[in-house]
Formats: sequence, structure tokens, C-alpha cells
Amino acid sequence: MKSNITRRRLISQLAVGGVGSVSVTGSAADQPAAPASRNAPRQRPQIVAFDVIETLFDTQPLNPVLRSIGLPKDSLQVWFPRFLRDAMALEVMGGFLPFSEVASASLEALLTEHQLDANRENIDKVLSAFGGLKAHPDVKPAFDALREARVRIITLTNGSADTTRKMLTGAGLDGFVEQVLSIEEVRHWKPSREVYLHAAKSMGIAPQHLALVAAHDWDTAGAHRAGLTTGGVAREGRRFSSAMPQPDVMGTTMVEVVQALLALPPL
Repeated sequence: MKSNITRRRLISQLAVGGVGSVSVTGSAADQPAAPASRNAPRQRPQIVAFDVIETLFDTQPLNPVLRSIGLPKDSLQVWFPRFLRDAMALEVMGGFLPFSEVASASLEALLTEHQLDANRENIDKVLSAFGGLKAHPDVKPAFDALREARVRIITLTNGSADTTRKMLTGAGLDGFVEQVLSIEEVRHWKPSREVYLHAAKSMGIAPQHLALVAAHDWDTAGAHRAGLTTGGVAREGRRFSSAMPQPDVMGTTMVEVVQALLALPPL
């Protein structure tokens, strides 16, 4: 993790795009996906890309870590959406900072608001806890089903590739995953269309032959815009916003979503 991230740097990035900004003017991100790829009947995917944080791995164990540095109970429900807001604001303005820097800055701000010590040790304690998160219990059975059906598996994360590999290895899932893709390779945050097109290009397939499975409506909506098939995991009564395109298949468990994808007509 980088150690010199301050709230001021994040604010400057939000304001002007800053160092490392990427202009999307005139790029594929400004162009609507071809209607044929977005609206054609969906077919069984050749590859399924999984979002990682919250989709594959349960973030609730981060709550006691946040408590251990003095934050109130259930601060995860405040910090994580705030962090995503900052990341998406950067994306809209054409700026980019990686996961660790945006997460650090938003956590620093939250600690300061609670008049707590926003030192590097406390921030690193929280960020390093991501590497030890446990997979949801429905993930391995879903991966087993895809392997049996000979459908390839990759991950597509807003986090770093290194941390994701650590998480997959710790959960015994690394043997299922052919490739770990991160937004850091394309320097755009999901749900930017660029990220999903990068995933398809990296795997050498057309977008319509790739599926994205996620527990976030904004993630599946972004993938839909890029022409991917989409699967939404609505665990524990979570609802997907009606303001966004609905996933092609939905389920309350990962196994249900994978089964629905496998039931689509073959290519």
C-alpha cells in the first residue's frame, strides 16, 4: 500500500483529473454500444467474469477491523459506499487513482470526521484485511458447475490483481480462475464501459460471448452497456435498482445465477 495518500490529493483529483487522468473524450466510452450486441438474444457464455469484492468475498469481517481502530459499529456501511462514490466521481471527471489510494483517502476522511487518528498504521490495518476475506459459501459450488460445463472463469475487479490473487488462493479458488483482470490495467473504474471491453479483448472474444456476474446493479448495468451477458446475485434480499438495466439472469445465490447462465441457448 502507498503511504503518502492524503485527502487533499483525492480532492485535487476530483477537481481537475490530476496526474494519471485519462481522457475518455471521443473514446469508446462515449459511444453507445451497438444495438445488436446489447439487445440480441442472450446465449450461453464462453467465459464468465466475476466481480470480486462482495460478489465472491464477504466484506462483513471488515466491520470489526474498523471497530478496532475506533470507528462506530457498522462503519463499513458508511465507508465502503463513500469510497465507491469517490472512485466513480473520479471516473466521471476523467481522473484515475487505484483502489488502495481512493480507499485510503476516504477512510482517512471518515476517521478525521470522528476525531480519530488517521495514521498510516490504522489505514493499512483495514486495507490489508481485504486479503484475508472469506469467500461466500455458494462460490465454490458455482465454480464447480462452470468447470463441469467447460465454461472458463476469470475475475474482473476494481481492486488490485495482487490482492485478488491472494484472496483466491486463501479461499482455495485460484485453481478455477484462468485470469485475474484489474481496472488498473485499463485505468478506468467499473462501471465504465472500457473495463468490460478490455476484459473481452484480453480474453480474445467478442463481448457478447462474455458474461459478467456481480452483486452490484451498477456493475451489471455497465457490463450490459458494453454488450456482455449479465448475471445478478441478489443475496439476503438485496434488490437491484429499477433505474438501471436489469441483469439477463438473476438469482439469490451464485449457484442459481450460474445455472441460469448455463441454461441459455448454446452458441
